[in-house]
Amino acid sequence: MKKFPIINTNVITPTVSFVVPRDQINLNIELPNIARNQGWGCGTYFNVQFLEKIGDKNIRLLASALYVVTYEDEILHTSEDNPYQPITKNIHRREVSQIGDWWTCDGLSKLEGENVDVIDVGSEKTEPGTPYKIEPKVIWNPGKKKHQVKIGDQVVFESQNKEEAKKFAIG
Repeated sequence: MKKFPIINTNVITPTVSFVVPRDQINLNIELPNIARNQGWGCGTYFNVQFLEKIGDKNIRLLASALYVVTYEDEILHTSEDNPYQPITKNIHRREVSQIGDWWTCDGLSKLEGENVDVIDVGSEKTEPGTPYKIEPKVIWNPGKKKHQVKIGDQVVFESQNKEEAKKFAIG
């Protein structure tokens, strides 16, 4: 019995979720077919997730990665073997590429033959009674064309100069 993926489309990024083990899915075949069937064009970003079902209602995320559609092709193919009934059909093809590494949780150490470091965010506390320490991250925002320093989901500093943003993040 084949398990079909769960496809959630939203405004920001569509998500393809599989509730089967990673070794039972050939992503090189499945993802281009999903992109074609969903009508995702070149440049469409989407998430791929592997989930584990625990009991009837609980689901746990095992791994996640970001993909993008890198190639889109549509060809009109005509077969004229029979001159009385030419056969014409559209052939659609998509190619997808993974961006970055797989993100895993709950101590999974290997996926795709790579060693993945699992980070325990709750292992360092600043002082008793204070929240967990969250390190600032410097990221590039292509829409604003600025480097942003984020703590959690909040932007605390913006600059066009990457070194200036790094200095602010370090302190």
